[in-house]
Amino acid sequence: MTEDVGDADAAARFAAAADGFSRHRAVVLGDVMLDRYVEGDADRVSPEAPVPVVRVAKEWDAVGGAGNVAANIRALGAQCDLVTVLGDDHAGRTIDRILGGLGVGRRFACVADRPTTVKTRVLAQGQQVVRVDREEDVAHSRATEAVLREATQDRLAGADVLVLADYDKGVLTRGLLRHVLAAAASVGVPAVVDPKRRNFFEFAGAAVFKPNRSELENALGEPARPGDAPWMESVRQRLGCAHLLLTLGADGMALSSPDGALNRVRVRPRSVYDVSGAGDTVSAVMAVALASGADLSEAVVWAAHAAAAGLAAAGVATVSPSEIEASIERA
Repeated sequence: MTEDVGDADAAARFAAAADGFSRHRAVVLGDVMLDRYVEGDADRVSPEAPVPVVRVAKEWDAVGGAGNVAANIRALGAQCDLVTVLGDDHAGRTIDRILGGLGVGRRFACVADRPTTVKTRVLAQGQQVVRVDREEDVAHSRATEAVLREATQDRLAGADVLVLADYDKGVLTRGLLRHVLAAAASVGVPAVVDPKRRNFFEFAGAAVFKPNRSELENALGEPARPGDAPWMESVRQRLGCAHLLLTLGADGMALSSPDGALNRVRVRPRSVYDVSGAGDTVSAVMAVALASGADLSEAVVWAAHAAAAGLAAAGVATVSPSEIEASIERA
């Protein structure tokens, strides 16, 4: 049974934990993209085709994918290094500038033969009208993989957690995954994984494996049963992870742990403006919680509140400790 999360003391416990987040450092490895937003009013239909004409009022850029995970880790107060691939183009330089302004450490492999991924969302009256993607998603070369391997291993020294943020854009090759998971294990750094279909079964040894419902169902070829503790435990064992965290959209999250316990949480957001980046927020909170030694069953509650707070913002957004604490207090 799913229960709404509420605890009079939970906000105080989170605040006490958040005070120590700055002492910890995460390494994020994965696909990064530039999220570009174009917003305006649409009060007429084009004479050229049955589509709305959007009169642009404002435009802005944000960093998505693994970059948004890194941005959320920094917003929580923890230190973060991002290892990824960028194209030698304006979008790549924009990502570098934004991340630098957020205080994210950057180790980039720069490639000239493919563009930085850019997702342009056109919004009218607060609703997304269309999204235009520019990307190439084939696996990067072995030479690029070698650069990423060396950079990740270098940054793992002294780190507290590794986040593998996979968006199927070619950064996380199987060879790279095998190497960095082994390297992290050798120095006692736990890994949090946000998977996609291509490498779904390549993350054995992860501390937290965080698919959403559709990702898990597509990989397994069967409906998810998040309320069935034995089923969740069998999936956890099959994936070879310490903890399986299944995100369920409006139905919350389910955490299956080695003791066989199944923890279900749900937080009703006060408003839902945009679901973009909610999974990145959850990954960031779980990573920082793991780095700080927090109890993971309580960390899932923090992550649920963080995701709920982020849904009220337009586009990908970061969530601060004060916003999470306020959400817990309101529950």
